Amino acid sequence: MLHRSPPLRSLAAVCLASFVLAAGLLLAFGSFTPLWYANAVGVVALLRHPRSTWPVLLAAIYAANALAFSFFGDGPALLYAACHAVEIGLVGFLMQRFAGMPGPLLEGTRFARMAAVFLLVPAPSAAAAALVGAWTQAVSFPDAFQAWYLASALGLLVGGVSLLGWTDAALRKAFMQQLSRRRTAMLVGGALVCALLVHERHHQAAIFLTFPLMFAVTWYFGLLGATAGLLLTTLSAVIETLQGHGAFTLLAPPGSGVVEGLESVQLYLAALLLSSVSLAVLHEKQNELTQRVRSAAQARSEFLASMSHEIRTPLTGVLGMADLLAADELTARQQGYVASMRTSGRHLLCVVNDILDFSRIESGRLELEQAEFEVPELAEGVRSIMHPLAAERGIALEIELASPFPSTLVGDALRIRQVLLNLIGNAIKFTSAGGVHVRIERRPGQEPDAVWLHFEVRDTGVGIEPDQLERLFAPFVQADSSISRKYGGSGLGLAISKRLVERMGGRIAAESTPGRGSVFRFELPVGVGRFLQPAAQGDLHAPPVKPLRILVAEDVETNRRILQVGLERQGHVLAFAANGEEALQQVQGSDFDLVLMDVQMPVMDGVEATRRIRRLGGRGAAVPILGLTANVMAREREQYLAAGMNDCLMKPFDWGQLVAAVARHGAGLAAAPRREAGAQILAAPTLLDAPTLAALAEMGDPQDVEALLRRALDSFGPACARMLERAAGAEGVRREAHHIRGTAGMLGLRAISEQAGRLESAPDAADVEQQVVALRETMERTIELLLVRGVITRSSVRQHGGAATARVQMELGG
Repeated sequence: MLHRSPPLRSLAAVCLASFVLAAGLLLAFGSFTPLWYANAVGVVALLRHPRSTWPVLLAAIYAANALAFSFFGDGPALLYAACHAVEIGLVGFLMQRFAGMPGPLLEGTRFARMAAVFLLVPAPSAAAAALVGAWTQAVSFPDAFQAWYLASALGLLVGGVSLLGWTDAALRKAFMQQLSRRRTAMLVGGALVCALLVHERHHQAAIFLTFPLMFAVTWYFGLLGATAGLLLTTLSAVIETLQGHGAFTLLAPPGSGVVEGLESVQLYLAALLLSSVSLAVLHEKQNELTQRVRSAAQARSEFLASMSHEIRTPLTGVLGMADLLAADELTARQQGYVASMRTSGRHLLCVVNDILDFSRIESGRLELEQAEFEVPELAEGVRSIMHPLAAERGIALEIELASPFPSTLVGDALRIRQVLLNLIGNAIKFTSAGGVHVRIERRPGQEPDAVWLHFEVRDTGVGIEPDQLERLFAPFVQADSSISRKYGGSGLGLAISKRLVERMGGRIAAESTPGRGSVFRFELPVGVGRFLQPAAQGDLHAPPVKPLRILVAEDVETNRRILQVGLERQGHVLAFAANGEEALQQVQGSDFDLVLMDVQMPVMDGVEATRRIRRLGGRGAAVPILGLTANVMAREREQYLAAGMNDCLMKPFDWGQLVAAVARHGAGLAAAPRREAGAQILAAPTLLDAPTLAALAEMGDPQDVEALLRRALDSFGPACARMLERAAGAEGVRREAHHIRGTAGMLGLRAISEQAGRLESAPDAADVEQQVVALRETMERTIELLLVRGVITRSSVRQHGGAATARVQMELGG
């Protein structure tokens, strides 16, 4: 049988280490040395190499020991070296068969089995060596056996455990990951103190203090930390004993010499190591258990998030189809069926949303926004949502602003509102008489640009038992098991609230008296924004210009309505076309002062319509044409201008820019077409585009603006449902996404427009369903913000905006 050879580098290192250790100890003490660590090197070398290389390794180790005995020992070198080689081979064999090495050093009972091998195997080799010594050198068999056995067994135990630990890649990696400057200083300091205690000459009993110190090092750094401390302690103890000082010379029998003192050192070190190993095993098990708990928590969070998305995808389709059914002409009975379907689906969506929010928080994937908000606006939005629910139960709801709020604050207003709605919803749910009082107070923070917001929600409800308060914020737990049957809810509302508050750097607590009510308080730090000023007005007052006849070519009815409200207010007269072909016909039949041309339209797009208009004869061919597009690439804008458009405005456009462009081109003052790429308005990661909303508010009656928003939002749900239909295909997804993107952009619904734009650009992506689900979520959050700001009313949402109702119910259903 051919034997493989270990790498030459490894073989040379093993031979050199064995020779140096053996030579040094033999030179100092002779063949029956009280210290022997060379065999530990050989055993570890065998265990870290394949079995097929063992014969070569053993032969090399035998040669190194024989050479050391020849030069520095006394007696038959080849026989003594053979005793060591047999011991190394037998220990290696039993370590594999009996102790299961190589493997995790501190796993199960492996260390105990390994220690047994280290302590038992040297006995026969010591007996053989003692016989050789008695036969060839006339030494005392008992003395030779004791010296050889203690040196080999304790050397294997101390040196073998240390070397096995430091050659274990997993232990070494874990140890290195723990090290930092502070922890390294702790390790070195602890090891040095152990060494100095052994070196102490005036108070030699101080060596017993090495045990608690070694335990501390082991607790913080595991087995490798213990062996690092043991190394310095060994060096200090050997040096001290060789000089004839220290406690170890006193531990030996009276009249003993250095050899007996070194044997005491070996016994002491073995006891120190064995005492530390039990703690090292516990340390390793604790780390393993902690890792398993973290992995299990991570797996659970990922599973919840995955399952929530998997459920939401088909559920979104079901709700979308229900929205489509509700829009059809149905009998009263069928309308009832559809209403029940939508109610049940939204209730299920509430539970799934709770689980999804919780899993996002647990897995650390929940992102917080930092934006300016106004506390009075936040409070009024919460009141408008919760007041109808309180009125239904016949209880009072009061929201008190206990502090002045002269400036805006910076934080995640939506998440603050989610916590507040949750707490108020619970208070209303568990209160049958009396009322709910909410107090909001501003307190100064430690930093000049930071304050603390304090919220208190007090109710006169059923209250909570003291023993139930402790687990009130635990996930999937309600104070009483009958609550979920009586009141509903997933048991996640308070757990989500607690984690949201803590993620925002705050604290939350509760106190309650059974039968008299409960008080929930939370506080969190927020930044200070600008001082409150009147809302910025859209620049709708361009230089005076005579009323113009304007043709609006736009395929989306909502967009046509937006332009009509804004431009007719300035006295312009508008005509409309739903596609490029109609626009071409109207330009041929009528005189217009200006054409607003959408680029993407059915039948004939705006670019082709512009080309054909420019080929007309007469005045119509020269009519100024302003393109309206959501495409922001400079190359595409160049194409539109090359087709004959006089200018090109980005959707969602700035109303001031639009009015100025209309005035400029209508008065014949147009400059050369702009060639630079416009600013990408959709880049900001916020839900709403404040300037666009402000401009809309300036255009007309708030009811008209609300009607525009309501009509657009009502159209988004069915559009999402159509995107999920199998027959839709990539073209259908692109068409619906384009409709949503353009309409949302015109109305300042920025986040909706952004996500719809991504769908439009990649309608055949593998994750279209997930993107549609995310789009519906963004619609829900957008409706929430519109409710908070009072742009739309709760009654209109209940009647027309099904998506928002589901979200509001979710936040009340904790």
